[in-house]
Amino acid sequence: MLRRQLIQGLAGGALSALAPALVAQARYPSRPLSLVVPFAAGGGGDTTARLLAKGLAERLDGTVVVDNRAGASGNIGAAYVMRSAPDGYTLLSLSSTYGIQAAVGKPGFDAVADMQPVILATRDPLVLLVHPSAPWRSARELAAAAQKAPGTISHGSAGAGSIAHLGMEELAVAMGAKFLHVPYKGSSAAMTDLLGGNVQLVLTTTTFAGAYVKSGKVRALGLSGAKRLSVLPAVPTFDEQGYAYAVFDWKAVAGPKGMPAEVTARLNKSLNEVLASPEVSARFEADGSTVVGGAPELLTQTLRADIARWQALVGRTGIRLE
Repeated sequence: MLRRQLIQGLAGGALSALAPALVAQARYPSRPLSLVVPFAAGGGGDTTARLLAKGLAERLDGTVVVDNRAGASGNIGAAYVMRSAPDGYTLLSLSSTYGIQAAVGKPGFDAVADMQPVILATRDPLVLLVHPSAPWRSARELAAAAQKAPGTISHGSAGAGSIAHLGMEELAVAMGAKFLHVPYKGSSAAMTDLLGGNVQLVLTTTTFAGAYVKSGKVRALGLSGAKRLSVLPAVPTFDEQGYAYAVFDWKAVAGPKGMPAEVTARLNKSLNEVLASPEVSARFEADGSTVVGGAPELLTQTLRADIARWQALVGRTGIRLE
């Protein structure tokens, strides 16, 4: 009898200790979530994050606050999330720039081992933009000009080590040319200077650039991938112009390693529902972006493949990010 009472007492004590955690998990989310965007407001990643945050908040019946923490090519915001409590309340809106930093940057954390993947959201072609007054009307004309005057034609990016930076470096290799890199703290700042004539080129996503191209504020010289986009039918691919170029940006959501499996599963399910909703999928399609979704593991697979790609590019070219 005494032994049975002791066992029951111990079991009851263990359950009592676990009770607060179980209740908190059952109530998730019991307070606002923070979705950290590691770049300035107004860029393509910020636009995607706000769209996902709105849909996620509706499905969780809670609040999701977008928190812009720009700097160090996304490393400041990413490090903040990876060092946060793994409770599902601090998430990161990441992009292919995260993979570049993991490959050749100095993020200050292990981009794969310290991350809990939640979902790979979208995949976006890249488009090369010039001011309407620029003399080049095709990728071939630009390449010829750059070959005659190496390092004099400038391109703005969201920062050293961003997809706009290394994506342009890979395009330069394909063109046999060299460009002058001008880093900014976000794609919106780079676009502002392109519109103002302070830089000559910007490589960015169709999600961010579509409205500028359609309005005639910029001219698009080429698009990554094997086929044209229905939303930008007049923009030729680089493949059409003789350059094999298949670099894409992607957007995703992740958190710090150690998040409860139930929380990760709920976030993944909710975000898949957001991506499948007619209003969100139509919005991405209108911007030329492809919705991906699926299991969290797809993000890890994509990240590992990107790391290998960018390490190989830097090995071939000797690019320095400082």
